[in-house]
Amino acid sequence: MMQDSPVRGLWLCTVWASAASVDPAVTAMEGGVGMIATFGGLVLLAVLLTTISDFFAEQQRKSNEGRDPIVEGGHLVLLGLSSQTKQFLEELAICEASSAPTTVAILHTLPKSEIEQEIKRQNTNTGDLKIVCRSGLPSSASDLWKVGADVCSRIVILDEPALPRDEADAITFGTLLTLRGQGACGWPHGGHIAVQCCLGKNVTFMNDLYPGKTFVLSGERLGRLMVQSAQDQGLCPIFNAIIGFEGDEFYSASAESLNLAGKLFQEAPFWCEQTVPIGIRDSGGAYHINPEKSYEIKEDDEVILLAEDDDALQPLSKPLMDFEAWKMKFGSATFEESDPNDNEVVQVLICNFTERGYGCAILLALDEMCGAGSECDIYCSLSEDEVISIIKNAEEEADRTLKNIKVRKIFTVPQHQMTSRHKINVMPLQDYDFNFVLADAALGFQKADEQTVAMIIQMKSLIQESFPEHKFEPLVEVCTPNATLQLELCGIQNTINTISMMSKAMALVAIDTLAHGVLSDLLSATGNNMDIMYLKDYLGTQPLPQQITFVEIAAIVNRAAQQVVIGWSESNEQGEKVWVVNPKNKLLPRPWSAEDKIVVIKDV
Repeated sequence: MMQDSPVRGLWLCTVWASAASVDPAVTAMEGGVGMIATFGGLVLLAVLLTTISDFFAEQQRKSNEGRDPIVEGGHLVLLGLSSQTKQFLEELAICEASSAPTTVAILHTLPKSEIEQEIKRQNTNTGDLKIVCRSGLPSSASDLWKVGADVCSRIVILDEPALPRDEADAITFGTLLTLRGQGACGWPHGGHIAVQCCLGKNVTFMNDLYPGKTFVLSGERLGRLMVQSAQDQGLCPIFNAIIGFEGDEFYSASAESLNLAGKLFQEAPFWCEQTVPIGIRDSGGAYHINPEKSYEIKEDDEVILLAEDDDALQPLSKPLMDFEAWKMKFGSATFEESDPNDNEVVQVLICNFTERGYGCAILLALDEMCGAGSECDIYCSLSEDEVISIIKNAEEEADRTLKNIKVRKIFTVPQHQMTSRHKINVMPLQDYDFNFVLADAALGFQKADEQTVAMIIQMKSLIQESFPEHKFEPLVEVCTPNATLQLELCGIQNTINTISMMSKAMALVAIDTLAHGVLSDLLSATGNNMDIMYLKDYLGTQPLPQQITFVEIAAIVNRAAQQVVIGWSESNEQGEKVWVVNPKNKLLPRPWSAEDKIVVIKDV
């Protein structure tokens, strides 16, 4: 087109296409050298781009598979992925403490993508938390380093319900040994480890395995709580109300800042306007929950309180009541429980008895609290030999045998027929004093709750048809809030979500080790426990008042017993009984009847 030779045109196209810095008018020799240099540069550029592309692709692959280390510090490391992960993360997300971590690194053996998908599948509400997932073994130092276990502020090890108890604790032992073996001070360098233990007998071993940094909780005491709640309706909701970041929780403040230094512990409730003092943490770090009334609070002591938030920890210039003057006016009194519910001969039914469930813990608690000659029937899908073996193993672990209660009958039903009406009808439902319907979490949360709700509906229907006057008030273990709502529609109020309760407890310990000292006492077989009482048991010859304030109730309990009152029952607009922990206006009088009750912490 330019009236020139095709060779010349091809040369021009080559120079323009290669963008070579060669003048088209140069000689063929110079042009050839320029073309060789240009093409060589293009090859080198292609090799460089390919290398860089492969590098970034490999890094992306490592990140997608969770094989690259994270770049964080002061974060929380969660080891393992279990059925409790959802509740734990959701509880952590609502924590408003200034010390709460905003990043959570999860380490599990599954690939990173599957961990993320599982969290999404559980519909976990993580709020503003940043979730980082990595694949690896919790007992591997190199994998722990990938999630920054050395520079994190907290490490949390949750129980794995899918594994046998001994196996789950064995994995935890290995993880603790690995963390302890990293350098002179171990990992994490400046943080602590919150551990959920399956077997109560292993709590001391885990604490001693990595002393100073390990804070261990076990849920075995929940069996006793279930028995107490079956005896006193409402105890489980109360316990659940003080565990977690919603409502009141545990705080501590120096005795000096609260103007309590030098005062006796029995005076402390009258110097706390919006809180309830429940114990002391002394200068040596020891916890004293519900200490002796005569204990003199020292200047370097920390007072442990139930409070809505840290803004409530305000000192008073004068007490809400002159306790000594009040005591001189009304005289002394002693505590006499009118309805202790202890040492009674009872017949009990436990449904959905499994190896990993709370059936054995309930049996052991019943043996302590019931009279000789008590009997228990078990309704489950296990064989009779399996049930007997599980109970014997639990006795060996607890180093004692069942004396006051014995298993009378084991109703073995195929798993798919557990909710069948004709199978449930073979049990004498009208004869049982207490009914415990547990959740078989091995089926999955949704399936377990579906089975539980169906069983309750069938039981209630059978009792209403044959024994309409019989009171059916079972204690039901649930896995999800939806099951609680469904049971409330059926008239069943006494429910407990053990998984949520332990997840909340572990979240509390992860944020502040203060909660560990309190919960270790409340969940320990040798510590204090909560109970529901009648006010008349503390009055002596004093008549039951028609109106009373919370401060006056604290004085009545202080005078008569080694107990701490933390709440009371109220009636809502529908006339239903609700429980209020730490009433905020402690000087406001309210009507009081013989049916009203109080909530106390008392020595076992």
